[in-house]
Amino acid sequence: MDPADREEVRARLEKMVRERVSAKRIQAIVVNPLYHGSSKMRIEVGRLCANLEPDTAPQEVVAIFESRSFLVCTLERGLKHGLPFIFTRDEVLKVEEAPD
Repeated sequence: MDPADREEVRARLEKMVRERVSAKRIQAIVVNPLYHGSSKMRIEVGRLCANLEPDTAPQEVVAIFESRSFLVCTLERGLKHGLPFIFTRDEVLKVEEAPD
């Protein structure tokens, strides 16, 4: 994602979630979702990810942002429409920052 586009999305997310969203670039997170029946998964920018929420189709992750929670943006969620997928800090087991 272009840096200007990323900044625009970050600013929009701050308005949506009404809290500061870090400009830190995150490449991937490993999560253990709290919803029933889900197992540990790795969510990475640029990759398709299934089960971001129960019964959702695989979607390409275009950005991951950090605030009080982790905000996972796809084209369908967070980038063009609606809220991103949200994972709490309790669900996130590992954070991988993007290389410079």
